Amino acid sequence: MASKTSVVDVLDRVIGLPSEASSSSNENFIASKKWQGSKPGYVFRTSKEFGTGYHLDIDNKNNGETSAASASSREKKRARFDASRDTTHVIPPRAKKKQPQLTGDELLAEAEAAISEQPHSSKLLELSSRGIQSAAQSLERTLQRNQLLRAQHEDDPEKFMMNELALNDEIVSFQAAAVDVGLYGKLVEFGVMGSFLTLMNHENSDVAISVLNVLVELLDPDVLLQQEKGESSEKMDPSERARNMGLLANAFVDGGGLEMLSSNLGRFDETVEDDAKGVEDALTLVESLLDLDRTGVLQSGRTSDQQESLSVVSCICKQTAFLSWLFQRIEETDSSDEATTSPAAISPAVLKLHSSEVLSAILQHEDYSMQRCGSKLAALPKYTSAFDDMDEKPAAKLKDGENGSEKKESTIDAMEVLLIAIAAFRKSDPQIEVECEYLENIFDILAASLLREDNVVDFVNAEGIELMLRCLRQKVHAGGGALKVLNFALSGSAKNASGNNDAYRKACETFVQAGGLKLLFPLYMARKSAIPCPAACSEGGSNLAKKGKHNGGTVSKRAKRAAHARKKWLMQVEQNTINIMYALTSHIAKDSQHDAHARLLAKFVEEDCEKCDRTIELCMKYDEKARIAEYQYFRSDEAEEAEKMGVDVELAALDAKLRGGGGVFHRSCAILSFACVGSKRCRGHVMDQLKLQGSGISVIKVGLNEFATLLSDGSQKSQIEHYITEI
Repeated sequence: MASKTSVVDVLDRVIGLPSEASSSSNENFIASKKWQGSKPGYVFRTSKEFGTGYHLDIDNKNNGETSAASASSREKKRARFDASRDTTHVIPPRAKKKQPQLTGDELLAEAEAAISEQPHSSKLLELSSRGIQSAAQSLERTLQRNQLLRAQHEDDPEKFMMNELALNDEIVSFQAAAVDVGLYGKLVEFGVMGSFLTLMNHENSDVAISVLNVLVELLDPDVLLQQEKGESSEKMDPSERARNMGLLANAFVDGGGLEMLSSNLGRFDETVEDDAKGVEDALTLVESLLDLDRTGVLQSGRTSDQQESLSVVSCICKQTAFLSWLFQRIEETDSSDEATTSPAAISPAVLKLHSSEVLSAILQHEDYSMQRCGSKLAALPKYTSAFDDMDEKPAAKLKDGENGSEKKESTIDAMEVLLIAIAAFRKSDPQIEVECEYLENIFDILAASLLREDNVVDFVNAEGIELMLRCLRQKVHAGGGALKVLNFALSGSAKNASGNNDAYRKACETFVQAGGLKLLFPLYMARKSAIPCPAACSEGGSNLAKKGKHNGGTVSKRAKRAAHARKKWLMQVEQNTINIMYALTSHIAKDSQHDAHARLLAKFVEEDCEKCDRTIELCMKYDEKARIAEYQYFRSDEAEEAEKMGVDVELAALDAKLRGGGGVFHRSCAILSFACVGSKRCRGHVMDQLKLQGSGISVIKVGLNEFATLLSDGSQKSQIEHYITEI
């Protein structure tokens, strides 16, 4: 066996192959008693197995084999064998995809996203006069540095990204000042509000959003009610806190903050979470300013030598296109936006609801209803933004035609926007609570707008009365709001009682011509089948409002609230119906069109004067409620406190009486007088019914006399005095 092996070894050596026995040892070890220099792939050392010499470096060998194997595998993947031609084709490596060239805004967004993942410390504000001054100077320096960097590196956002983050930290740090209203004057004195106004025009919308968020915290009316914690607010009375709040709010309004706020809404994309939050903050800030203005905080922030400023509503209507944006936001459909909106972003339906709430608050202000500011709804100027030229597709702008070549009109018909919003619910009820609140806000907006005579004319021309009657005919939730709108459309405001009532007279004639009497009198008679039902998603329309009792006959708090809401709904329906009836008897004359006067009077005569009986019932009911309200006020602690403060208690008691039902009592007396003066049959029937109840016509006369003393000189007062004489 040994000889055979030696022969094989000899043959291997002849043909040049290493022997099996020595190949592995020669490869792993080279004998050497002393160091003879370095050898690639070997390590000089002594081992028990081989002794002293160069040993193979196993670690480097494995790494080399691995890399070689991977390289060969890559080569194998790139080679393809063609059996038909007995050739091998090499597949060239795939070309690398070219990265698309990003715009400046895209680079900025990418840099913001990358840096936002890195932790960075936020700046703390020292709550003292010195701290505010230092922070104001730091904010101004950072702002100037940012403007310089943006001018130098316009196409390279990475150059100014870190500075912009520092600028954001500077802005956010001022939120801490909300705990000390006493420092608000320093924010104005050291120019912080001026810097904020400049930053609202910043090219980066995120900077403007941060400013809005800070202003929402600083100008929150609830801050005045909270316990102050700063050193400057110690022993500060409420009037001084209100003055400091007014200083900051006036600095924002007088500096053009409302106009900048309105312009920023044009570049916010509501499908993006941060932008949607910016829209929400802008609406909240306007709400806060309206509250501060209504409570007199803005005026208290002005010194005696300063000229009295315009109200917030006047500034909005005269200086901004904010009203137009609100109407356009209401007009937008949210079905398409829901699919593209980020899950973390605010729902478009919530933003639409908030927009309707702010719009309702603006139009209910006396400056708008008295026509001191703003134009009629049918001719509002179209919304424009100072950022329209910067953004190709502003989020809040209405879309052009399909080909983009159609020009939009310079005005929008907001009256049509409101009627279209109501028409969606003329046959069906809202399904969720947000829709129900939104619909109620739309009715409030429309009703408030009808305090202006120019809007009443457009409402009648747009067939708004016919739409309200359709809602009543269907007996849906919208019917309750329709009664409120008809009340305002036919009655007008108190100032119209002494002025020209042509618009309201035409509205009453249109109501009669459209068949309104057929729907109104069943409601006036309190027929249950005619009363509109509140939606199931509303508190007054829930099953709890009808049942109200649960285990063991106990009534839950929720059931009590539902029952109260149901009772309030029915009371509003009744009072709106009485007010509409009074408006018809007040504005319709014998020379009215469509025989409106004769048709109205005939309704009181028919069915054995049952409408007169109902009117007498209403007179007695609300007379009693008014007297109880007056009596309760005299017995209350409020009357004692008013007397100590020098307030006219008799006048305050009269106000309580009117709110308790006296106003409805006066109008019921006027309705009954209309029937008695116009028809002898009605007069005789009323006299007989009053005698049966142990009363007389003197009750009606007392109500009319009291009503006349509350009215200013004009056609309405003259009519009441005529009733007193004739009855």
